[in-house]
Amino acid sequence: MEEFYYYWSMWFLWVLTTFILEKNKTRFFTSAFILLNIILSMYHVRLVLFFNAAYLLFYAGAYMLGGYAAIHKNMRCLLLHLSMVFAYGFLFLFALYDPVWFILKPEWLIIILFVIMTAAFEKSFVNRLALFVLGMCQGELLYSLIIRKLYDGMVVGGYSWLSMCSAGIVLLYGVSQYERLVHQIHQKWKRLNKGATKMS
Repeated sequence: MEEFYYYWSMWFLWVLTTFILEKNKTRFFTSAFILLNIILSMYHVRLVLFFNAAYLLFYAGAYMLGGYAAIHKNMRCLLLHLSMVFAYGFLFLFALYDPVWFILKPEWLIIILFVIMTAAFEKSFVNRLALFVLGMCQGELLYSLIIRKLYDGMVVGGYSWLSMCSAGIVLLYGVSQYERLVHQIHQKWKRLNKGATKMS
């Protein structure tokens, strides 16, 4: 079931980038990234811990995107990023030791929390995306390092994490598009009001 969310989310994003976004280099690289991510999701790499190869690709992509957006130079972004990392680790550890407190699954709580945090503090979709994926990646790494003695052979960034990350990206994109639509409607409404005022 975990694979279901991941593959559907990634295929949705691939269709979106391939057929809907305007033709440019960004579209090409994004489409290639998504396809490569889907292919790599079946492979694991051992670097002290076992890592899903798609997770490592997400991690590398998020670092590149973060560098492009220069979020490392923004103190607010750094604080937000650290908050997300520790929130991820705390929520999953809390769910591990005392799961009865959770009405929703911790995975969905993390997605909702991270989307709200990034959408509330950042206006740029690129910044939001970089912070979201970096927070997810480093939060997963922190959590895995803490519990690795409890679970032998655990995989960092397994299908559960991939499903969360991809679903969160879809949700983040949806939020950004909704904001864009609201802004466009607001601008048109202002123009209509100005026109009505001039006519009167």
